[in-house]
Formats: sequence, C-alpha cells, structure tokens
Amino acid sequence: MRITDGAPDCSGMAGEPGPDLSDPHYFGTGDPHPVWAALRQGDPVHRQCPHAGKPEFWALVRYEDVSRVLSRHDEFTAARGNILTTLGQTDVAGGKMLAVTDPPQHKRLKEPLSPRLSKQSVHALEPALRELARRLLSAGARQDAWDFAAQATFYPIAIAGLLLGIPETSWGHLKHFTYAAVAESDPDYAGSGDGGDQPDVLSRAHSEIFLFFHREVSRPGRADADDLIGALLRARSDEGEPLTREEVILNAYSLLIGATVTTSHAASAGLLALLENPAEYARWRASGDTASLVEEILRWSSPANHALRHTTGPVRMHGTTIPAGRPVAAWLGSANRDESVFDDPFRFRADRSPNRHIAFGVGAHRCVGAHTARLALTVLFEEIAQNFERIDLDGEPRHLHSTFIAGIKSLPVRTVLRPDGAALAELRPLGDPDHHPHP
Repeated sequence: MRITDGAPDCSGMAGEPGPDLSDPHYFGTGDPHPVWAALRQGDPVHRQCPHAGKPEFWALVRYEDVSRVLSRHDEFTAARGNILTTLGQTDVAGGKMLAVTDPPQHKRLKEPLSPRLSKQSVHALEPALRELARRLLSAGARQDAWDFAAQATFYPIAIAGLLLGIPETSWGHLKHFTYAAVAESDPDYAGSGDGGDQPDVLSRAHSEIFLFFHREVSRPGRADADDLIGALLRARSDEGEPLTREEVILNAYSLLIGATVTTSHAASAGLLALLENPAEYARWRASGDTASLVEEILRWSSPANHALRHTTGPVRMHGTTIPAGRPVAAWLGSANRDESVFDDPFRFRADRSPNRHIAFGVGAHRCVGAHTARLALTVLFEEIAQNFERIDLDGEPRHLHSTFIAGIKSLPVRTVLRPDGAALAELRPLGDPDHHPHP
C-alpha cells in the first residue's frame, strides 16, 4: 500500500482499490477470507476509504489487534455505534443499550442479566432446548429433502422466547423483522419496507420490534415474571434507580438480536462444514466429542462478523496512527483464521485443541449469552447425530447479504433417519418459514 504523509492512502496493497468491506452484497456473493488473509500479511491496519457515499473506516484483521479493540474501551468506545450500518450516524441507543455502552455504565445494564445467563442457570434449560432442537429437526422426519437453514431461523427466536418470556404465537412475527433488522440489504428482506429500500426495511423492522417490546413491558404485572424482561424491570442501580422503560426495551431488543446472530447461523455453517469435510464428520460421530465440535463451529463460522468501535484518541498500531474519533471495524471472522494463532486455520477440525477463538468477543462486551449459545448448539448437534443416519447437500447454499452476520440463509439437505429418529415426526414443527403471524 502506498503511504502519504505517514497515513495509508485509498488504494489497495498493489495500488488498486480493494473490495468495499462495507458492502453487504460482497459478503453474500464473495469470499472475504482471501482478502482478510492478504490484509493480515501486508496491511493489518487497513484504511477503507469512502465508497458510494459511505464514510471511511479503519479495518483491523489480526487476532491480537481485534482483541485489543474489543477489550480496551479506554482506546475504543462502543457508545457511538457497534456495527457498520450505523457508520456516520448518531446511535440513539448509545449509553442505554448493553452493546453500545462502555464500562462502568455497561455493568449497570449487564448485572440484571448475568445471573440468569450463567452456565449453571442455562444448564437448567437443557430439556427445553432439547425439545426445541428436536422440533427443528422434525422437518427431516416429514420429508427427505428440506432446507436446514430456513428451519434453523426459528431456533434462536424460540430460545430468546424462553428467556424473555415471549409467547410462541409471536415467534414468527419477531423472526421476520429481527432478520430484516440485521440484514436489511439482503434481497430476501429488501421488500419488507414500504418502499423496498434499505432505510425503509430497517425503520420498519425496528418499529415493529420496539412496538412489540413496548407492549410487553407495559403489561400489568410484567415485572414479576421470572424471565429476562422481568429482571430488567426489577433492576435497580446502587442508588436505587430503576432502568428507564426505554432502556428495558432497548436491551430486550439487544438480547433478541444477539440470539439471532449466533445460534442459527453457526448451526448452518457448522453443518455445511461437516458435509464438506466427511472425514471430520465421521471423526466427530465416532468420538461423540460435541463440545470440541461446537468450539470449532464457532471459530469457523464467526457469525458475528465484525464489531465497530471509535477511537477515543490517536491510536498507534503497526507503525500507523489512527486519528481520534475514527470508526474502526474489528473483523472477528478474520481474527479466527489468523495463522499466527491457529494451526492450519483454513482446515475445519472437529477436534481442534487448543481453540482460542473469539467468536463471542473478549472483555466487558463478551457475549452475555455465550453459555446459552454453546448449550443450544451442543444439544442441536447431539440430536442430529442421534436422529439421522445420513445427511447430504441437496443444492447450493445461499449466504446472507450482511456485513454484520456471516450467515447462511438457505442450506438444502437430504436426510435419512435412523430408527430412533422416526419419533421426530410426532413433534409439532418449530415454525413455518413462510408464515409470519402477528401477535
């Protein structure tokens, strides 16, 4: 990359413009990993220059640097927005929602949630999660050919429903608008708004979700419920002050988004990786070591693709100074394939050890739902092994058009049940991907 006045210019490493890392369609149709690998080697502090009216930002791609960005809130603040779609805007949730609040205020929002999302508390949910996983897989008991990814979209919504106290009659409604909120540029969601363009989709999705949670928190007696919304409504600061209604709604929204980001997309990416690596599939089935498999799925898929921060002052990295107040995108998907940390990082290994992935982030903003996501994935893949004799790809996977989520929205499969799997057909399906009932 050419250097001008001590700062990188707007060309790629060979003097040519590189890909636009803020373009969601690039992630839906292209493969960012070769680009990230080249940046890790030759341009680890990459200046992504303005493109199509979008502001510039800095892209960090190495494991060590991404970890620094996520853990050093004194150098990199989350309060001005945490995803690229907020670039150049004021995030109205800053300081009010867990994901866009820095310590020490961050602790006030996290404390009411942590006890209910601890490893011990989540373990008590295993029977309920196993039932949801079996209902997801019941599609494979009704038909040989089905779309695993389409069915899996209901899984995190159902899990969030359990944790937040959302009735099942509302899951379809929330699923549709939650996916539109995190992938508003995807062609399958771009028609959701009144005008069909990105601002309409995003505005409509946010409005629908916020309206739903406004109604939820306004119900009489809602603070008495033994769920996460109840916990937020009962929370008090050290001075005895409750969270505002806006803070409760924003953090309920954040929990719903967080569940959606990780579980279904990691599940689809993990199954695809197994199907594309039959030796690893066989090794896992023989060993029964689903815990190691889940960690490799999380590293491999890195479903939360990036996290946005802004520099609080000038930051020096690898001989380059990022000025104060500049947006920085930390690419978790790149960090989890860093050759300096992971042996043979582009090989999917079901028994990889050690596996120091940062799919859930690091530091204060490490995903509060990490224990839930791990258990949900563990239960799901245990049920896949128990119920299916064979799974094969039955068409080309389709990827989500999103800079935020590294996701698969369609994964056609053909399955053969094991004798024990026939009982799945008796279960009520988890959801109909084509039906979005309103509450």
